[in-house]
Amino acid sequence: MRVALFSLVAAAAASPIVNNQTLLESRSVDNNFMNNFKFYAQHAAAAYCNAEGRSPGNAISCAGGECNDVMRNGATIINTFQGANTGIAGYVSVDRTRREIVFAARGSNNLRNFITNLLFTQRDCDFASGCKVHDGFASSWDEISGAATTAIRSGLQANPGYRLVITGHSLGGAIGTLAGAYLRRSGYQASIYTFGAPRIGNEVFANSVSRQRGGLYRMTHIDDPVPRLPPMIFGYRHGGTEYWLSNGEAEQINYRGTDVKVCPGIDSVGCNAGTVGFDLPAHLHYLTKTAGCAPPATKWKRDPEPSDEELEERFTKWSKQDQELVNSCYYCYTVEVV
Repeated sequence: MRVALFSLVAAAAASPIVNNQTLLESRSVDNNFMNNFKFYAQHAAAAYCNAEGRSPGNAISCAGGECNDVMRNGATIINTFQGANTGIAGYVSVDRTRREIVFAARGSNNLRNFITNLLFTQRDCDFASGCKVHDGFASSWDEISGAATTAIRSGLQANPGYRLVITGHSLGGAIGTLAGAYLRRSGYQASIYTFGAPRIGNEVFANSVSRQRGGLYRMTHIDDPVPRLPPMIFGYRHGGTEYWLSNGEAEQINYRGTDVKVCPGIDSVGCNAGTVGFDLPAHLHYLTKTAGCAPPATKWKRDPEPSDEELEERFTKWSKQDQELVNSCYYCYTVEVV
């Protein structure tokens, strides 16, 4: 199902959007919480070079220093898994120092093409009446859900008392959020940390995952374009709470808790959604060189069309329309076109 770009206001049956722009919070992020973000950002980065070609028992490693703290803890692979149709991949690991099982989903093999070719189609989900999620993200989780759940169950059974953490960058953050939502509904207790993740579903899904116990901690970086996809004007909303690395340069990775702005709410434009443009380097630097250990072909492969200028124009247009949607009224409406 596609959502029409310009069918923004209608008298037909529709869903209200609560204007959350005023919900920007000034509270600072304490050191412990910030250290958690830094640690799980390293797992999200490690997924780029540990989700394939690794065997159970192998130590997680990153050749360029992207996951030094994870390596220092001696975290080891429980299992890896890949989707033949969607290209999704990930690993489940055990960290005996932190006493936790970590599921890390890998980001896109081809970032620019992922952004260029991302469709906004949705499909039904069964968290609540009217729930919808991105069809491609759901298909990716479907491909690896069995193997990932088996590895998680095995890790938790072999290590009583360990906690479960789910993480991922970009596409991996979307898959991690879906995984966490389904696993928590099945009785697993899990915390979710994502980095530069896109929106995953409509407001029903966003509210459903936000209400689950365990937390959805969603980090964004200055004007990273990916968290602004798919646009709100297409019926998408973010779940959880946003933690925005709000200053510095696109390739900056050293941040303090005082640099983080907090935006709760499913449709806030007080943080990343209030930016415009197409700044890919900002997407690749989340407290570490996030895709630094990806194979060179993965990092640089690209299609010639559309140009960066065309993409920037497209992103700026969508972002401004989202901002106008949230800022102009407390109750706006979208129309679904079948």
